[in-house]
Amino acid sequence: MMNPKILLVGCGKMGGGLLEGLISSKNFNFEIEVLDPFISKKNKDFLINNNINFFDSIEKKSKSSYQVAIIATKPTIYENVLSDLKNNLLKAEDALIISILAGIKIDKITNIISDSSIVRAMPNIAVSVFDSMTALIGNEKVTQEQISTTESIFESVGEITWLKKESQMDSFTAISGSGPAYFFYLMECIVEIAIEEGFEKKVANKIARQLILGSGNLLKTSSFDPKELRDNVTSPNGTTEEAFKVLIGKERHFYKLLNKAIKNAKNKSEELGNF
Repeated sequence: MMNPKILLVGCGKMGGGLLEGLISSKNFNFEIEVLDPFISKKNKDFLINNNINFFDSIEKKSKSSYQVAIIATKPTIYENVLSDLKNNLLKAEDALIISILAGIKIDKITNIISDSSIVRAMPNIAVSVFDSMTALIGNEKVTQEQISTTESIFESVGEITWLKKESQMDSFTAISGSGPAYFFYLMECIVEIAIEEGFEKKVANKIARQLILGSGNLLKTSSFDPKELRDNVTSPNGTTEEAFKVLIGKERHFYKLLNKAIKNAKNKSEELGNF
């Protein structure tokens, strides 16, 4: 599948972020078009500035054939989207369907497009800055060539991992797909606390942003794992140790709260697949 023609269906936050990352990546050289009836002005301007064809309905698109379709719509409308694609724009026996629909399992997609190769993918919003973590899993129809195509797409915008079983996807969605929001919330809390401690909001934001960026870069370039890095910061009888008496302690309060939050997100991902 040399330089396949790709159709991106859905150009919202995740689809738009993925598109931005792909187009800006030096490693992405496929032809891509966009289908979305509700493209935002920002994304529309981006498409026009980058000479990307887009259309707001299948009816306005002449009969065509795509080798790859990336489905990035809301999970609640996936049945209509896939039916329209099958009837108008895809040759099922040749097509690779890449779904980034949260919670929608491969067998539900197969029920609509039975002859297609299907890969589920779960990136996160960092696709737009080439730093996503994407989980992948495919059905038995996926060829080695299609595996290579899928890897080329998502390695253009970050790191990838192939899952051993599809049931892991709900956990991955809760941990990594939703994960950036956990860090953003941590930054929110630090900003709020810094303001309470007397820093101006602009300075508080600068402190929190650099804290997150610096810690992330340190982790990325270090050979130490997160616990080793934390231990290096935590001097005996020092200020950090005092902080962790609250964050961890004997009851592991912070861990238990985060674990509960992730379990809630996982349950929601499973729920989305069962409507």
